[in-house]
Amino acid sequence: MTWYAITPAVPRESNTGTTLSAQKRTLCAVLVLVLALALALGGCAHTQDFVLPPQDKPLNLKLAEISTVDPESVRSWALPDSAKDTPDNRAKVHQIIDRAKMRAMKDMIETLSPVPALRVDPLPLVVPPALETLPMTRRKNGLDPVLLTQLQQSSPGADALLRFGITDYGQTPTAWKKGVIVFEVVSTLGIAALAYVRPATRAIAGIYLVDETIEESIEAYSGFWALNEIYRPVRVQAELIDLHDGHQIWSDTETGFSDGRWTRLVRTVSPEERSGQLQAALHDALTKIVANLERDSGSTPPVQP
Repeated sequence: MTWYAITPAVPRESNTGTTLSAQKRTLCAVLVLVLALALALGGCAHTQDFVLPPQDKPLNLKLAEISTVDPESVRSWALPDSAKDTPDNRAKVHQIIDRAKMRAMKDMIETLSPVPALRVDPLPLVVPPALETLPMTRRKNGLDPVLLTQLQQSSPGADALLRFGITDYGQTPTAWKKGVIVFEVVSTLGIAALAYVRPATRAIAGIYLVDETIEESIEAYSGFWALNEIYRPVRVQAELIDLHDGHQIWSDTETGFSDGRWTRLVRTVSPEERSGQLQAALHDALTKIVANLERDSGSTPPVQP
């Protein structure tokens, strides 16, 4: 996948007609690619199916929220004109993240409450440090016995714990960026290698490699910027832990988006509009998480394509 820049390109020696033509192709390509990525690559990844208890005996669910959002990634769009990492700026960024966590918990409770097979405890769990830092990946082994006992004592009557958290807030998910960049590097190296093995093109292989590396980096990050401006993506991870034995029952990752308005690329987005984007994207991600939880548990029939 190639991302194309919509921002002014690095100056090159070319005639005006060629430059205008390239700019038109670039603009069309980035619009198509951004839309395709936003709508088709939602970032869903969930594990095994499982079965919720019958509705006459709902699952008592406790909630716990963590956050792995990189404050620097939030500062890049929240305080774009401030290059200094000052205590005041750090406080503003952490306030944004804390507000997002509060809204996420509120939205999660409201979205889960109508599920017949669940009885949600509206009082969230105070997350112990060991659970805060535990990676939310698929695990074969159960929780540490000491941690499990601590969770059981702090959640009397709960059958399971839904641990969730925001990983990317208002930015293209880091996992997507890594995937795009790795693809660009591998494809560029492959083309350069093919050029090198042919004597006729060997002399230009090194020049091509340097030139393409610079160009692809500019194009990729311009594409990420466009996706951020249009959709303000929010990525959420979640896992369901059995509080009887400490094993992970289910896990999921979803990315939510706001409405897509292309005009955001050519005008200044107000703080109020951006806040609305973030709220909509967060709600979208949480709604997908809960829908997947119901579907994978067999509570709802699968959606036909």
